[in-house]
Parts: sequence; C-alpha cells; structure tokens
Amino acid sequence: MTDYERMEPKYLIEIVNRQKIDGKTEEITLTTKGSYVEKNGKRYIIYREYDQETQEGQTTTLKIDPTGERKTVSLIRRGDNNHSTNLLLEQGRRHLCQYGTPFGSITLGVFTSKISDRLNENGGRLSVEYTLDVNTNLSSTNAITIYVKPFSSTAS
Repeated sequence: MTDYERMEPKYLIEIVNRQKIDGKTEEITLTTKGSYVEKNGKRYIIYREYDQETQEGQTTTLKIDPTGERKTVSLIRRGDNNHSTNLLLEQGRRHLCQYGTPFGSITLGVFTSKISDRLNENGGRLSVEYTLDVNTNLSSTNAITIYVKPFSSTAS
C-alpha cells in the first residue's frame, strides 16, 4: 500500500504546468483530489493522475523543504508501470536527476531559477520555474504552479 492509498484525499489540488520547447508554449491544467500534510518542518503534496490513453496511474509526491540553506522541492513520481521520476529543484542550482519514460530512465539536468512558496497549514500556492537539459543542451523551460485548498466531502 502506498502513502497515497493510506491517506484520505482531503484537498483539492490544481496543477498548472507551462512548458516551452523550441519557442512553442503549451499549458496543461490538472485538478484532482489529494493529500497535504506537514511532517518535521517539511510539507508534502500527494496526488494521483492517470494517462488518458493508457489509463495507467502514477502517484506524485512534492516534498517542500524550507529547512536548509536554500529551499528545495523534490518531485517524486511513481507509476503503476514501475517508471519513476526524481527531480530535485533547488533555487539557483543545477542537479542531475532521473526521469522515467516507457523506454527506461534518462538523466536530465534541472536548473531551478525560482521557487515561490506561499503554503501554510491550510494550503496555498507553490510556484517553481526551471529548465531541463539533455547533455547540457536546453530541452525545455518550465513553470509549474500548484494550488492547494481543503475541500468539503459533502460538496463532491
């Protein structure tokens, strides 16, 4: 049983993802139910999403850690098909991270230019701007904004 399956989703999570590749910008918005918890000074946003074509699911966990020298956001994605992604987003730094695809895992460079954390005990907003590169060649420029708010189970 995964962490997500043990937690009752009590939050409405809206993810707005903008990606720019070769001058073309695409924006995708996903709204889903999920969990939002704080443990040991770190905040966790956990939600499930499903591929529209294959209906395979994946659990995404965002771990927001404001406790170090620089704020970090870890994006951990585990799919039903055993594909996994681990991105470390740290403002002003580039990290090499694993990105899972149906063909295997690839290593990407991730440079985070901005993290804006407006989360509190009731939810809020998290925004991250970053680039992805393959062999130091720019692949995409990305901006993700996540809105978290409690929802009433009677309003479903």
